[in-house]
Amino acid sequence: MTTYHPLPMADVPGSLPIGKHNWRALARRLRRQSPPSRVHADALATAVHAFAVSNGAKLVALYHPIGAEVDTRPLANALLVSGISLAYPRLRGDGVTLDMVACTGPAALAPRPRSRLMEPIGPPLDPSAIDLVIVPALAVNSKRQRLGQGGGSYDRFLPQLAPQTAVMAVVPSGSCLPWGPADGHDIAVDLICTEDGIYA
Repeated sequence: MTTYHPLPMADVPGSLPIGKHNWRALARRLRRQSPPSRVHADALATAVHAFAVSNGAKLVALYHPIGAEVDTRPLANALLVSGISLAYPRLRGDGVTLDMVACTGPAALAPRPRSRLMEPIGPPLDPSAIDLVIVPALAVNSKRQRLGQGGGSYDRFLPQLAPQTAVMAVVPSGSCLPWGPADGHDIAVDLICTEDGIYA
């Protein structure tokens, strides 16, 4: 049984940033200060907690990490071993609209031309077929709103999900920050997962 906790905010060094751009810069800077061994250990611990939430899911949508985002490859391996199918995001030609595509795991992803993104190959899935979506975030706030990379692709995609589909953001505990103000499209996720546990 998964235990859910209220989400504590990390301390922000110095004065609070103004604007999303500056909050993103702070989140990236804080993440860079963590040694690689800590980053790896956090990813493993986060995978354990996130895997517990996936109990009963048949199809889980993941992402391939960029920069300060939590590495989901340990979680992907655990899901695959347990028989859960995976999907990964792929941007359309407009560079902003997101599709989820079935994929056999991180090793099957291919680099997007002229981009850091790793994407799946194949036809897009019906968003209503997904049981759990795990979204990337540079930071989350106390209202469970995620601060992404700034492209807005997930903000456009998430409203297409079935009402019963859970959305969970994974971040390091040090990236639970009181960022704001949020915009109208900054939808709160259902759950937050850090190396310390699950928060709702």
